[in-house]
Amino acid sequence: MKISPIRSYYNNINFTSKVKKVINGNVPESVQEQIDIFEETDCANAEKLGEGLFAEAYRINGTDIVIKRSKPKNATSINGDFSQEAHALMNIPKDFQHAQRLIGNVETEYENFYLISTFMEGKIPDGDKIKWDRRSLSSILTSLAQLDTARVFHGDVSRCNCLITEDGEVNLLDFQYCDKFRLDDDYDHAQNAKRYKVPYFIAPSNAKMFEESNFATYLTTIKPSEAESLFVTYLEEKSKYHKTRAIEFQKQGVRPEIVEYDTLMAKYLEHPSKEMVELQAKKLQILLTQRYILSAMDTRKQEDLFNIMSAPVYYLQAIEESNDVAKFAEEMSSKTNDPDLKKLLYYEYKNAIFWRSMMKNELDGRHENSSAFEWILRNAKQAPRDMGDNIQSTFNKTGLLAHKDLPDVLTPATGSDTTFGFKAECSDDVSSWFDFLVFKIRSTNSFTANINEPAYKDIEEYHKMKREIMAQLRSARELYGEDKNYVALYHALGALYRTSLAKNKAVAIINSGKLSEARKTKMIDDAKFLDSYKDELQGACSYMYRTMFNKASEEE
Repeated sequence: MKISPIRSYYNNINFTSKVKKVINGNVPESVQEQIDIFEETDCANAEKLGEGLFAEAYRINGTDIVIKRSKPKNATSINGDFSQEAHALMNIPKDFQHAQRLIGNVETEYENFYLISTFMEGKIPDGDKIKWDRRSLSSILTSLAQLDTARVFHGDVSRCNCLITEDGEVNLLDFQYCDKFRLDDDYDHAQNAKRYKVPYFIAPSNAKMFEESNFATYLTTIKPSEAESLFVTYLEEKSKYHKTRAIEFQKQGVRPEIVEYDTLMAKYLEHPSKEMVELQAKKLQILLTQRYILSAMDTRKQEDLFNIMSAPVYYLQAIEESNDVAKFAEEMSSKTNDPDLKKLLYYEYKNAIFWRSMMKNELDGRHENSSAFEWILRNAKQAPRDMGDNIQSTFNKTGLLAHKDLPDVLTPATGSDTTFGFKAECSDDVSSWFDFLVFKIRSTNSFTANINEPAYKDIEEYHKMKREIMAQLRSARELYGEDKNYVALYHALGALYRTSLAKNKAVAIINSGKLSEARKTKMIDDAKFLDSYKDELQGACSYMYRTMFNKASEEE
């Protein structure tokens, strides 16, 4: 590796190596000296490349060295991630040309941890100046197939981790979540089903990760005509990806169904029919929905992404989308006499059923899994089981964020007006229950009447909470009658959460000692009402959820 000379004004500093331990890799003295300068001068010898949640990356000036360091307060905790990424980089096939290479990960005398790797050229695709095209799609899919057949799963093939070079090649970054998978026996396939969300006849797929965390969203950000053409191009290039997998997995002697599925995908994506394009676009929509689920459930990212109350909306939508794919595959199969196509469509049907079962199990807590909905409900009513379950501080920091509708990838990918939306039918029982809740809150004098105490900020915040409860209840009731029933559940959970906040605020005001006795009596009545109202609202949310879950889960 070429290391440029250290700039002259650093030579006035008497450096001794601050690198206390090389945990993985082999860090030459010249690189250690650059690390010393980096640490002593607060990155003066480096250019910042970017940052994530817990770490940031720098390129040493005039070199091909990249230093990734933990953000403040994450130094010790991030070391495990750096060590994992170092091992992942060492596991990359030696002939793989499009990934950074490990130099080493180290601990310094100041108890900082650094991951040192090689610099990769390229720019992040943005849909404007830097675009995905046939060359770059061919490059990324060739690389992903190479990782697949080496049984290396990247784990985060997101937009920021794919750098497109001037000649259309794609370099991969950030192997922090990379791991190795196995395909040797039934136990391995059971583990893959849980970890990588694939049925027994599909090997873990880096292309699936690319579609979920990168390509699906990209298609929704460019012109529809461009998206339609690009999606067909992608499928044609993906045909080669599946062909490579089929050939290599057959050599490795893996389960015959895996080889057959990849072989059939290669055959029917090479020149995809209009119906095949639509089927693959429907699958892509499910992957995008699954990504929204992960974002909504990640409490570390609430300030940047989606509110956790939206998670049931996305789960229920994913279940219905899986039903849609299964039905579409059956309809396609009924129209063809091609035995190979029928076999592929059977696999696609089974794949959709697998996704539906997975979403139902996660959401409803079946087969000894914890229930995602119950976890969300506990947090909505602020009754967490333990500290790891408690997202109250997140909500206090960010407020209750607005629900985000799922982007429609079907229309731009297929070039046609595709039906997309929330399809669950209304239930008169649910509507009646919410009519009753709205009526009850309106008719409760102690709750609707303002408690006027001058210059008391908590009182103003409390009355604002009450108005927000009413607004979300109205939204829940109105949307439930407008064919957007899943979003109605989001507002119902939001009302429950705000009722919990209001009750807590009322108790704090009562205990503050700032109210007169008459005002305090009214506030105590408010707190009692909110406590009982919260229980009724929780029951309504649970009933609404159960009604919609049963409807979405109905098999065609």
